[in-house]
Parts: sequence; C-alpha cells; structure tokens
Amino acid sequence: MQKFLKGRIDLVKSLLNSSLDFHYADCVLILCGVLSACASIRWPGKEKIDRRRFIELLINHSSPDFHTSWISVPSLLNGGLICKDQTLYGKPGNDTRIYCDNEIDISLEDAKKKYPDVLPNKIRQNCYAFLIYERLRCGYSHEYCPGESITHIPPSKRDARISYIGRLTNGKIKRMIGFHLDYLISLSEYHVSILPNTCSSRPSCWWIDKYKTNKS
Repeated sequence: MQKFLKGRIDLVKSLLNSSLDFHYADCVLILCGVLSACASIRWPGKEKIDRRRFIELLINHSSPDFHTSWISVPSLLNGGLICKDQTLYGKPGNDTRIYCDNEIDISLEDAKKKYPDVLPNKIRQNCYAFLIYERLRCGYSHEYCPGESITHIPPSKRDARISYIGRLTNGKIKRMIGFHLDYLISLSEYHVSILPNTCSSRPSCWWIDKYKTNKS
C-alpha cells in the first residue's frame, strides 16, 4: 500500500509538470485520498469514524513543522468569531493585503490566550487539520468544489503552507484561503513515509470529540 500511495503523490507531481489540462481540484482529491487512506490504515473500521481519524492523523501524527493544529486567523474572522481590529487587517492599509500563514496565523495555545472570549471548540474548528478535512477533503469529494472561503488559486507565490487574499462579496470583504499544493504534497508524503505496518489502537478520546465537548 505504501508504494501505491507514493505513486498517487508522484502522479500529482507529474501532473504539475505536464501540459495536460488538469485542475487544482484533481490534485487535492488525490492528495486528500492519500491522507484518508493513511488514516484508515492506522485506524481501520467503518463505524463513521472517517472525520475523527483524518483529523486525529493530522493533529497528533504530523511533524510540528506542518502546523496542522495552528489556527487560521482569517478563518476566525470570516466566521465572525473575532473582529478585524484584533488582527493585522485592522492596521491602516492592510485590509486587502495578501498574507501568508507564518505572517498572520498562530498556534492553538496562543489563539486561546489571544481570543479568550471565543469558545475553545470554535477555535479548534479553524485549525489547519479541520479546514483541510471540511473545506478540501469533503468539499471536493462530495461536490467537486471547495468548501466555504477556499480559493483554488493560492494568492501568494511565496513558499507557504497557506496564503490569504481579501475578496469583496456582497459589500463585505471575505478572506479567501488558499492551501498551497506543495504543502499538501509534503504533508501527504510525510504520512505515507510513516505508514505503520500494523493498525494502531484507537485513542481513548478522539481529538475532534474533545473539541465537541468544549474541552481545551
């Protein structure tokens, strides 16, 4: 299986270097499929645990460099959980600036300290792992289009995990989120490289279930 999954990632890389007519959606579907497979191999079963194990994999089995538990500040802003003045967008001239993840996003612990009025479960719902599952994996798998506030053209060409751009929608600026393919490729490669030979025991409490019960 490891060889097969690596081949799917290589397929995405080949598409990116080819003249074929392909779309961001095609690559995301394949990469999210690879991550889903890695999660199901680690924790097999069909008892409606797909979302639990996908997010668990990214949160607790990724290298810290992937920042999968980090919080998307523009996503918090889009959801009305914080106001613009609590972010870098509140500074004069920054309202439509393109930001990369390392310029604006923060760790889960820092987000809970910075935004104490936002319930911990709501903060968690805006972490990278959750967004990858909800906006990319589910959006493209079920409807072949991204979830809310996702752009298929990452705004910045700089080396980044995510980049953001403001888009005027119904008279209001919405922060569009662009997951860079290089980031998704690296994340997929990492999980294929650590694919276990045998299944793992399930957590006593899935990370997503802690989020549902509002625990910090």
